[in-house]
Amino acid sequence: MDGAMGTELQRASLQPGECGEFWNVTEPERVRAIHQAYVDAGAQCLLTNTFQANPTALAKRGRSEQLEAINRSALELARLVAGPNRFVLADIGPIEQEWRRQQMMQVVQSLRTADAILLETYSDLHALWAIKYACLPGLGAEDVPVLLSVTYRRTEAGVLTTHGGQPPEVYGRLARQYGVAALGVNCGRDIGMGEISEIIRRYRQVTDLPLFARPNAGTPVRGDNGWVHPQTPSEMAARLPQLLEAGVSMIGGCCGTTPAHIAAFRPIVDEWNARQCREGI
Repeated sequence: MDGAMGTELQRASLQPGECGEFWNVTEPERVRAIHQAYVDAGAQCLLTNTFQANPTALAKRGRSEQLEAINRSALELARLVAGPNRFVLADIGPIEQEWRRQQMMQVVQSLRTADAILLETYSDLHALWAIKYACLPGLGAEDVPVLLSVTYRRTEAGVLTTHGGQPPEVYGRLARQYGVAALGVNCGRDIGMGEISEIIRRYRQVTDLPLFARPNAGTPVRGDNGWVHPQTPSEMAARLPQLLEAGVSMIGGCCGTTPAHIAAFRPIVDEWNARQCREGI
């Protein structure tokens, strides 16, 4: 999978408060270049630049009437770079305030030509309801799998849980019955590669669904030129084998990861796959 989109848009001069998803319309070449950099680094799955392309978020920036144009352009840009041999995942982040079924259905319908729908950075059980009662109905007869990526935190007591209070096992046990095709983990404040590996292991203990992980490049720290993510490509790549051993089927990156991180992951994944083939696994 590819790495972060939001922090790459910021590196490409997206300003605070500016609508990054609207760049699909106004700055398509810059968005396309980010996709291309991830493909050049070895990514086989590209996420669309649509994380907050929903009516609630777009309305705050005066763009609610442009949902269809933004999402259509996002799919076109990702498809252009992906070509026939890579996958395009439509990225849908949480909709603010209470869960809105009609909004979710509208967003899904605008992205239904993707190879899969990815609900990313969800932190309570409304995500499962959204999949069963909005995503799948919104897709209708379209045979498009829906992936769910959950975000966690470690409490003061050292317990891994979502902001809704659920441990990884809850999602692992419920995911299939709500229509989830693959279950993952991404982001999370103070959640590093060790915690991500633990979450994958705990998922694997209770489900046989495909699992994926998109860790941050560490928790941001204040640098000379603003906030920076401290984990280098080589540091993250060195921890990748434990994620593979834990049972992950797809690996990418979230906030702060760059094409350089994905390029560092690629040879480790290739060697892992080659070893599995040699051993007949």
